[in-house]
Amino acid sequence: MTHTRSIIALPLIAASIPVLAADKTPDPSDLTETNTSAYVAISNQGGVKGSISGDMKFDNGQQGMFTLEAAMDKEGKYSDSRFQYFHVFTTENTTVPKIAASIDVLDNALFTSASPGVTLAINSGVKGLNIFPRAGVLAGQFSDEVKSRANLSDQNAMGGSAALYVFYTAGKDGTYFGLYPEYNYLSGDADMSVLNTNFLMSTPFNNERTRWGQIKITNTNTTIKNSSVDESLNETVVWANYKFYF
Repeated sequence: MTHTRSIIALPLIAASIPVLAADKTPDPSDLTETNTSAYVAISNQGGVKGSISGDMKFDNGQQGMFTLEAAMDKEGKYSDSRFQYFHVFTTENTTVPKIAASIDVLDNALFTSASPGVTLAINSGVKGLNIFPRAGVLAGQFSDEVKSRANLSDQNAMGGSAALYVFYTAGKDGTYFGLYPEYNYLSGDADMSVLNTNFLMSTPFNNERTRWGQIKITNTNTTIKNSSVDESLNETVVWANYKFYF
């Protein structure tokens, strides 16, 4: 992946999408709701992140959405990026009213990976509570930095990914909270696991709910292990986000 192109592409894509009034009140706590939106964020470590999402509607009634995000560190250097695509199917099942087939592509200082998987929208039976489990397989490649540190002869790896997204809408204005762990595991010449535990607080800035302020706290626990290295890293980052819908 060409890192410079990932950062440049984000504002170019955002500029190419026309700003349109939302045809319905957005619900960002519904992970399987497709929309056209974007956000900008800054962290307590000086990092900057931007994201753009676009939705697609098909003649058969199915819907899809892509999301591209990229981040820079406090020195203005590329940090990481992520691309996701969801294809949403509506079911006749009251317990699982929607299913989304998805692809999740990650690129960071440790690895580049792609994870095809499935996300379920679970009807919790509790007003305001949305639950979305995801599971997928994972294929990727360890970075050159990891290759050097762990003395790898082969950078390719396979594994799996899992996540559980839980959102609760607490206020009549749409204010909601989210808690969601995301786990990625890669195994090859080294074994690597990355657990991101996210806590999100989000509130709308207008009655139409097209402008949102968010605080996101992310704790990342990473382990790398083989015969040459046995390392673990734990880091917590706080992000302030401004999200808006087109």
